[in-house]
Amino acid sequence: MADCYYRGRKRFGGQTKVVYQPEGFQEQDTVMEVMELVKLLEIPEEVERKLAEYGNSRDIIISDDMTAKILRRNQWEEGLKNLQEALGDDPTGVKILWELLHIVSTYSYGEYRKRGISDEIFAATMKFCTRFLRERYHTYGDYNFVWAWWFPRQISLNEYRIGALEYEFVDGEEREIAIHIPSDADMGRESVFRSLEDFKQFRNRYFSGWADVGMTCDTWMLMPELKDMLGEGSNIAAFQKLFEIDRVDYEAMWYMGWIFPGRETIDESLPEETTLQRNLKKYLLAGKKFGVARGHLGVKESSKAV
Repeated sequence: MADCYYRGRKRFGGQTKVVYQPEGFQEQDTVMEVMELVKLLEIPEEVERKLAEYGNSRDIIISDDMTAKILRRNQWEEGLKNLQEALGDDPTGVKILWELLHIVSTYSYGEYRKRGISDEIFAATMKFCTRFLRERYHTYGDYNFVWAWWFPRQISLNEYRIGALEYEFVDGEEREIAIHIPSDADMGRESVFRSLEDFKQFRNRYFSGWADVGMTCDTWMLMPELKDMLGEGSNIAAFQKLFEIDRVDYEAMWYMGWIFPGRETIDESLPEETTLQRNLKKYLLAGKKFGVARGHLGVKESSKAV
């Protein structure tokens, strides 16, 4: 993962744009316009119009240092904070979304091309923002972008979507490959195994030094109570069998936003549109606790895939 950047300038549509590239970089169709990227990611038209308006009136210069921080795991938070302060009032998040997409178009895309990673994986990975914009509208009726804090993972080429699942290369105190489950993921057994197998090939080709690094998952989907709520034949129960549970946190409450979008309070008003919602609502109203579990991919159950 590149850590040193130099600043170049290019002309696009009559405007000079800053281009961030790793040292030693050779250019070959590696930069795209922000609005070209917006089209590729199929961002909702309402947001597209607002992004175009901001881009046309934009009069801010983002420093090299600020961008570099957003591209480094240990400085993501600081970089985003600095960026938000520089942008000022941004109630809908359209300003910070444009600026982050600008980094994607002038840096991330070039890195994908340089490394030979397919445009298909690039688009699937960066559609993270599209997915959350649509989910935001479905839940709250607006397209406010509130997930800028997560986007650096994709921008800095630390996280990729391969089929149904997302995989994050976490190079922290201890290395791990964190598996994330997108809300639109096909959790059928074949789909999950295909994703794991495709990721194995992706990892071996582009991140060979990570071949022996363990794969983990932090999610409400690994909670042991789900087997009784959904049955042994459910997709979630099948997914659980791939992992060995390391710990369970019954104090964590962030599962609410995934299972009951837009809700934070446990009460009678919780929706009952799905089997999971009905059974979990009953469980919670009985005074029982639910939460989030962390597990690691087991060798025996996952051997067919990884």
